[in-house]
Amino acid sequence: MFKDWQLAAMEEYGQTDTDTGLINRVARRLADSPGDVIDTGEFRAACLSVGVDPDSFTQSDLDRLQRKLDRIT
Repeated sequence: MFKDWQLAAMEEYGQTDTDTGLINRVARRLADSPGDVIDTGEFRAACLSVGVDPDSFTQSDLDRLQRKLDRIT
């Protein structure tokens, strides 16, 4: 059984299937992007490469993704 801090760390690095975990997983993939602007194709490719359905993102999710990217890049 995992402790709370372990679960939080797993979620932070996208190792969980929670909404936050999935957003973090995509953010960490996009953080490797060489450009400052991420287009739709790159977003979709990043999602698919980490096993996340790009069509499942709501505007709220995209806003959270942007905030995460701002913190890690």
